[in-house]
Amino acid sequence: MLRKLCCLVIPFFLGTGIASAQVTLELKYPEGTKHLVHTEGMSNQKMTLAGMAIDTKSTSFGIATTTIGKRDADGLLKLEEKVESLQVELSLPGGLSLRFDSTNPGKKADIPQLEPVLDSCRSQCLPVTVELDAKNKIQSANLPEGEYEKLPESVREAFTTEVLKKGLERSLACLPDEPVKKGDRWERSTELHLGEGQVMSFRTKFEYAGTLEQDGKTLDKITGKVFEVNYSAKANPAYQITKSDFKVIDSDGTYLFDREQGAVVLRSSKVQIGGTLTMVINGMELPGEVDLTMEEKVTRQK
Repeated sequence: MLRKLCCLVIPFFLGTGIASAQVTLELKYPEGTKHLVHTEGMSNQKMTLAGMAIDTKSTSFGIATTTIGKRDADGLLKLEEKVESLQVELSLPGGLSLRFDSTNPGKKADIPQLEPVLDSCRSQCLPVTVELDAKNKIQSANLPEGEYEKLPESVREAFTTEVLKKGLERSLACLPDEPVKKGDRWERSTELHLGEGQVMSFRTKFEYAGTLEQDGKTLDKITGKVFEVNYSAKANPAYQITKSDFKVIDSDGTYLFDREQGAVVLRSSKVQIGGTLTMVINGMELPGEVDLTMEEKVTRQK
């Protein structure tokens, strides 16, 4: 009888230990506060189309503020996200380059055909109002009234309520829905809208990696790896992509969560994608190959 009792007691204590190791990564939105976010981005695309190399590179740096309002009687909370500074540099085929600086947003492109790219950059500087419900779930994301209608037709698709909302949800996809312990895993599907009707859909595996000490604070670490990608594109007046087959070549992501602030204070990710596509231009089918690397680092400032 004693031996049987010991066998029952051991699992009981093991179960208790496992439960106590769980942590809850809960977002917090202190009313009436404001914080800064720094975003660095890089993309490097190597593409061949019918044997011709078409390479593009881009780098960007932005500073944005998030201002948190007051909850109303129904528990709804509004935030305003606004880009305060944005610099973008593009290296394009044929030795062309393009630069955008939000301190001089009206500067025109040297080549008129590139003006839609600058329109997209200018539009990113518009403030976005985000509405959260009583459980801090994103309900909507909108430009100021009347601003969407003023946007050039070429960039409107990227600023619909649905696309803005999905972009915000993608930034929080690393967080689990339930309490987690070290080694727990979960998966998320996200979308990245690239403009001109192009969308990349990702499937990512996340894992809770425990805690670490940084600058005197205990932070929760999450790792992430993209394992599946799909690409789709709407028909374009200049071209049409009829086939695409992309795979994830490499992926790595690190996300740090501050339980005291109730916020993701670092998002650092890199994904390399490769594959083939078929593009139709003027009725001609052109086979192509793509190798695309995208990196992003987002840091929340104190």
